[in-house]
Amino acid sequence: MHKLVYGLGGGLVYSCGSKGRWKQVLPTLLKTFDNAVLISTVDMPKNAAKVIYDTVGQERLYLDSGGFTLYKLQNKYGADSEKFHQACEKMRRKFLALLRVVKPCEMFELDNEYFRKDEDLLSPKNYLRDEIKEITGRYPTPVFKMHQGFEYWKRLCESDLYDKLAIGGLAMTRDWHLYRDEFRKMMNYARQCGKKVHLLGCQNVETFKQVKPDTVDYSIFQYAINLEHAKKEHPELKTYEELKIHAVLYAFSRAKSRSFLYDNNIEGEEEITQGEQVLSEQRSEE
Repeated sequence: MHKLVYGLGGGLVYSCGSKGRWKQVLPTLLKTFDNAVLISTVDMPKNAAKVIYDTVGQERLYLDSGGFTLYKLQNKYGADSEKFHQACEKMRRKFLALLRVVKPCEMFELDNEYFRKDEDLLSPKNYLRDEIKEITGRYPTPVFKMHQGFEYWKRLCESDLYDKLAIGGLAMTRDWHLYRDEFRKMMNYARQCGKKVHLLGCQNVETFKQVKPDTVDYSIFQYAINLEHAKKEHPELKTYEELKIHAVLYAFSRAKSRSFLYDNNIEGEEEITQGEQVLSEQRSEE
């Protein structure tokens, strides 16, 4: 099993081709690698999710609930805001609807306090765990945030309810490097308890090297970076309509390079950057 899970967003999907052409191009690209992919409730339409699911199958599909997006909206509008509550209910409906369309091997709970119904954080009543199990036959992966405390992590590791755990809440702040020592200890305890651990939205190479999670994801499109590469490779192309497929190809090529390096434990962020550059240059020559 590969350690890197490719995060696919709606922007990448539709950049594969206008007027429905993405429905042919995206499956072709997905068949060029065998990593798992992660789609998000936030920006993945049901028809696109179905195309991806039909291509990669259950064992290669992860589904994110959109909990981090709700956290940002909570900060923007306030936990008691009607706008925030409406956003939570909309996310709940779409997440559960997606679970009726696709059958992922891994899905992450809707980890916002709006969906907490029991004081005991471990309770299946919280974060739509019971509702998800009713649809899928199993509980979702709990998403641990650092502010929830190590006692909760310890209880998650020791619980028989959940086979895999995730650490999240840091994708936007990029603060993964601040908790490496804590993550190592947490990872060691999880392994002692026979649990696997996934890092949600972590691009920090040094954190990956030191923490050694079982799996990790990040959004591979990286629009600005890959579009700039596409412009340099194809100066004759002037519009985004012409350039977008090339940006997509760069996104997948960089992800493949990162995945290879992760799987083979090659040390250092500099080596990863060089590896991606070599792969990109090979594409240009081809």
